[in-house]
Amino acid sequence: MKLVIIGAGPAGLTVAEKLRAHGVDADIVMISSEPYPPYAPPAMADFFVTGREQSIYWKGRDVCDRLDIDYRSGTRVMEIDPSLKHVMLDGAGRVPYDHLVIASGSNLYAPIEGRDLPGVFNFKSMTAASKLVDEVRRGQVEQVLIVGAGFIGVEVALLLTELDVDVAMVEMMDRVMPRTLDLETASIVLAELQRRGIVVRLESKASGFEGVTNVENLVLDSGESLTADAYVAATGVKPNVDFLAGSGLDVGWGVRVDDRLRTNIPGISAAGDVAETFDRLTGEQYVHAIFPNAVAQAKVVADGLAGYDVAYEGSETMNSLKHLGVPVMTVGASSGSEELRWRTGDQMRKVFLSDGRIVGFQLAGATAGAGVLRSLMLKRMDVTPLRDRLVAPDFGVADVAFPALA
Repeated sequence: MKLVIIGAGPAGLTVAEKLRAHGVDADIVMISSEPYPPYAPPAMADFFVTGREQSIYWKGRDVCDRLDIDYRSGTRVMEIDPSLKHVMLDGAGRVPYDHLVIASGSNLYAPIEGRDLPGVFNFKSMTAASKLVDEVRRGQVEQVLIVGAGFIGVEVALLLTELDVDVAMVEMMDRVMPRTLDLETASIVLAELQRRGIVVRLESKASGFEGVTNVENLVLDSGESLTADAYVAATGVKPNVDFLAGSGLDVGWGVRVDDRLRTNIPGISAAGDVAETFDRLTGEQYVHAIFPNAVAQAKVVADGLAGYDVAYEGSETMNSLKHLGVPVMTVGASSGSEELRWRTGDQMRKVFLSDGRIVGFQLAGATAGAGVLRSLMLKRMDVTPLRDRLVAPDFGVADVAFPALA
């Protein structure tokens, strides 16, 4: 079998790694537009601050050699032709396949005018992030304006402050991380950002970037103009699917797949930030672009290619801010029919219930028992007997009397 994997992030690499663990002797070609060994995007902040490679190249720089992968780095995929089973590359080259895995990941984006102007950075790839960090270290960038205060926007802001950059953020909603945090939890994050000197402007909608050969300013809907040395567009994450136009693949926001991560075209699978899978709790189709989901999906793809019939259990929403000072974790929904709450100072625990079952939780400062809460949520257990303990700051395994979790 000749396997072609588009993308060298956590999903693409995990497919290859698990196939080898299964003893599958396939010819594996992995294609990436990035001129780097396979790396983990969530570890970029640690890498740029500390310089340690263990986290960013989490499988080692030589992983492709060890796994006998024909790695085509710095190579852009232009389109795929499922009828011929070919992947067309920039420069008119093509690669045939027996099975294709689309693991092309995602990019930050801002649906506003001027987002493609030079000087507007995308911080989702090592190439784009390295360019901005290099300019910071050369003293060319001292002030950065980030459009969007979602999870990635906040992570980028925290990284840049570690590099002694003055950071301002513009967010159209009434809170930071509006898709994942409720107003109270968001206020804790906002206070910590402000304590670090980050200026956050809420309920300020960006209209567009202006400039001719380079970005010169950001204009708000109010007409106000804001300037900085560099700008980061981070209002959302968009799957890299443009090269799939005309392929016949069922593409919504991402590439739609079934519970085996198969697309609508035989011989093509998708995994990671590009895959539109079903939510583990709600059953709705969605792109949950986080590392654990990407790895879990990739393992299912590899199992299928190795001859095992394994179903994907579904994706989940989960984010954790590790560099804030106050640890913040959010899992699942940010509301429910009932809310349990405990707070003292900047420590808070919230658990959201529906019909006696956990549908989500948010922890700030006091994160004990997060794994137990997640297990209870995913197993959809009736937690009524535990309701008085769920938000206790010392909640943990000892509180759980269910044999299934022993």
